Amino acid sequence: MRICSKTLLRSLFLGFIPGVLLFAAEDANSNSQPQPAAATPLWVTKAVTATRVTHHVFSSKSAKAEVSYHLYRPAVYEAEGNRRFPVVYWLHGSGGGLPGIPSVARRFDAAIEAGKLPPCLVVFVNGLEMGMYVDWADGSAPVESMIIRDLLPHIDATYRTIAKREGRLLDGFSMGGYGAARLGFKYPELFRAVSIVGAGPMQAELKSTPRASRIQAEDLLKRAYGEEQSVFQEVSPRKFAELNAKKITQGSLVRMAIGEKDETLGNNEAFHRHLEALGIPHGWTIVPGVGHEPERVFEALGDDNWDFYRKAFSPESPPEARPAQGELKFEVGKSVRRALYSNVPTQGMRPAVIVLHGGMGSAEQMRATSGFEALAHREGFIAVYPEGTEFSGGRHAWNTGHLLRRQVRDADDVAFLDALIDRLVSHHGADPARIFLTGGSNGGMMTYVYATARAHRLAAAAPVVASMFTFAPTPGAPLPILIINGARDSEVPLDGGMSGNPLVRGAQATPFQPVDAVVAFWTKANRCASEPKVTVAGSVTTKTYAPTGGGAPVEYVLDKEGGHGWPGTVSRRAENQPITSFKGAERIWGFFKDKARVLDPK
Repeated sequence: MRICSKTLLRSLFLGFIPGVLLFAAEDANSNSQPQPAAATPLWVTKAVTATRVTHHVFSSKSAKAEVSYHLYRPAVYEAEGNRRFPVVYWLHGSGGGLPGIPSVARRFDAAIEAGKLPPCLVVFVNGLEMGMYVDWADGSAPVESMIIRDLLPHIDATYRTIAKREGRLLDGFSMGGYGAARLGFKYPELFRAVSIVGAGPMQAELKSTPRASRIQAEDLLKRAYGEEQSVFQEVSPRKFAELNAKKITQGSLVRMAIGEKDETLGNNEAFHRHLEALGIPHGWTIVPGVGHEPERVFEALGDDNWDFYRKAFSPESPPEARPAQGELKFEVGKSVRRALYSNVPTQGMRPAVIVLHGGMGSAEQMRATSGFEALAHREGFIAVYPEGTEFSGGRHAWNTGHLLRRQVRDADDVAFLDALIDRLVSHHGADPARIFLTGGSNGGMMTYVYATARAHRLAAAAPVVASMFTFAPTPGAPLPILIINGARDSEVPLDGGMSGNPLVRGAQATPFQPVDAVVAFWTKANRCASEPKVTVAGSVTTKTYAPTGGGAPVEYVLDKEGGHGWPGTVSRRAENQPITSFKGAERIWGFFKDKARVLDPK
């Protein structure tokens, strides 16, 4: 059926042009005069200055041209050179979307810095001024093919992305919301989540509209859809939702949001009902008192907006694809690394406690002896047991830079733990706001190393019967920390210096720092009060340093009868028995359980 009425032709651009460009508030009259349709698509736009945003050009085979895009990278992208990041593909509204880039970039940057959102890349896609995110019927603007066939592979090949479905999210407003819906539903195997905000044109047929464009809608409709109602319907989000309903239902996260006074509300409500009829789960939010105004919509959504992203970056996999217990293996550098895990949820997110074995230990040994296994099931957290580098006959150690340097010097264990946390969050239901790290002996030393290098990635840390070798670097953010030592530990002496164990001392390149100095280092880094609250229970003295001015607590536990080893276990060395006054796992979880990375520092 040919669409012949000019009124109907213009209806396609419901809510797209005059005064409703994506974030066009800085120039409300920018589209007050009709503009001729460009004879040649503007594949390369000018560069926009925005927070942590850069302008790039790549060669697109589909467009047979150079195509530009803008890219936001969080501060940690450069700081953590081995880490991979999920990607948000931001689809702009009509007009090209350049004025909106600074606002969007600031929102993402602020959310990441505040801990509301895991660090991610944001690709600001060039969807042309009125590209509709489709391959035009006349062949002049293959926007969809440019994005799917060329841009996505280019981004994955050029930047450190999580280059699979679980690492991609589509979001957009107005024309971009329409584009996110149709691309996300057409290619559910490529995108984990689809955000559809203030979208248009979402109607089933082009028959009516509360708003009409003054730009040459007739010409554009002819070129994009061939003036055919059937073409518009065949490439619509409705059609792809019908075709891929099962795939979308099984693995995609979808939301819709729109202002109560938005002229496109009726068409979006109809699309919402269409998804309901197809059995496709999705969020549906109407923002009271708001029109076709993206800034106000996102402001009203508040933390719910970032909660959608957090869930997208922590996907809920089917039970058969997410076993409750298993083994992870993946490459870090040139080495294959492994970790054991248990109590992974079939849906939703849980805290994750990462437990590092001591020198000469293993993942299996730590799982069997630490006490976290049963506790994880009882308390509802994921227990994770990474394994250090093997240096002799099933014996493993962590590369702290100061111990067993010859045997494990090639291991980048900070990068290993980075990659492990990424996988736990993206594939195994770990809550990025509640990642905890603990370890005993050499594992406690590694806990200190990672806590100073990556304080912003953890909710809390608990090094056990360990000390630091150096006080550099200073943690980049306050981090709640529980420090546990035994006064009779000869292997890691309280006064610092070289180990009393000849085997350890022979592999030790740097003296241990005195534990009191370590406590003082953390109280300063965490902006704690200088005087602690002191409690004594039997052989155990606990000093609790309260935070001030946005800091984090420090708790120092010293057992005057305890030696070396994991608390509550029995050492193979009779002269250096571990702490027996409490069980390590229970004491540590008691400290961890109420901690979380601050999502809103205010």
